[in-house]
Amino acid sequence: MPNMDVWSWAVLGVGALVAVRVLVSLMRRRRDALLAELTAQAEEEKQRKKLAEQLEKRKRKKQAAK
Repeated sequence: MPNMDVWSWAVLGVGALVAVRVLVSLMRRRRDALLAELTAQAEEEKQRKKLAEQLEKRKRKKQAAK
């Protein structure tokens, strides 16, 4: 590597920068996809929990009315 001229170093540097930028872009895209998926799952779980609580409340209300 010490025998490389200026243009070789420049090409190597540009290639390294491009590689790092592409890697960061891919990692951000994956992070955003995972975050969206986990947010959707959390919303579904929240809805299920709310529905279960409403059903439980109705059952208690019916039992108390008897």
